[in-house]
Amino acid sequence: MIDEDIARYLGHLKYVQGGAKNTILAYRTDLQQFRQVLRLDQGTPVDTAGLSRASLKAYFEWLARKQFRPATVARKLAALRSFFGYMEENQGLATKTLVKSLRLPAPERKQPRSLSRAQLARLLEAPSGGTSARDLRDSAILSFVYATGLRAADAVEVTIHDLNLTRGLLDRPGASTDPLPLGISRHALERYVKDGRPQLLRNRGEPALFLNQRGQRLSRQGLWLVVKKWSQACNLGEDVSPYTLRHSLTRHLLQQGRSRQEVQHLLGLASPSTIRFLAG
Repeated sequence: MIDEDIARYLGHLKYVQGGAKNTILAYRTDLQQFRQVLRLDQGTPVDTAGLSRASLKAYFEWLARKQFRPATVARKLAALRSFFGYMEENQGLATKTLVKSLRLPAPERKQPRSLSRAQLARLLEAPSGGTSARDLRDSAILSFVYATGLRAADAVEVTIHDLNLTRGLLDRPGASTDPLPLGISRHALERYVKDGRPQLLRNRGEPALFLNQRGQRLSRQGLWLVVKKWSQACNLGEDVSPYTLRHSLTRHLLQQGRSRQEVQHLLGLASPSTIRFLAG
């Protein structure tokens, strides 16, 4: 019967496989729930050898009613997979059909974080009062990444020659499409180019717009660290990144009434469906 089979399996997991205590406790709970659901559904003691794909239906329905998180469901199904594998290897029970029916749920798609306009204003203002070369650079980076919606990898590839501060435009790195408006980043960029970048520059032939302390092109990781530094400084949390600024721009444009096609063109997305989760 399934009660005895579960007990033997848990003993095997503990004494033969040396399973972790927490894993064994979790699997015991999961398998006992499985047994109880089947017993309630069938009204008779459950025989492991008599299980079929049809007999698993009640358990799947029970999981759906309980509305467990996908990670919890995945663990419960992993417990069953392990149990069935043990029964086949050690008890000669054919379980391949049962194992195939235990499909793990798709992982949750985490909604990208975006900042409210008030939060964005706090972030952009954080370094704006400083006068050091790094403060001027960081202020320009934050407003630039938000205003252009460029990915971090693209933002660090921008050169000083790509900027047209007089017209307030940026030639997209490596692209022949329309230039991007600099928008709210124009003033911060003007300050940085005039007073900040010359202090960081070591080699007059260096074309990179954003420079590190050694006068070299700022790396993608360096740009991420700039965003994280100032987001933590104004208590916005540790999960703010250049990606967050890009999604914030997307949401704000949609809230302004811009069409998905317009946002797609601005951000260089392959399809407007890519931003469907931000339309709400």
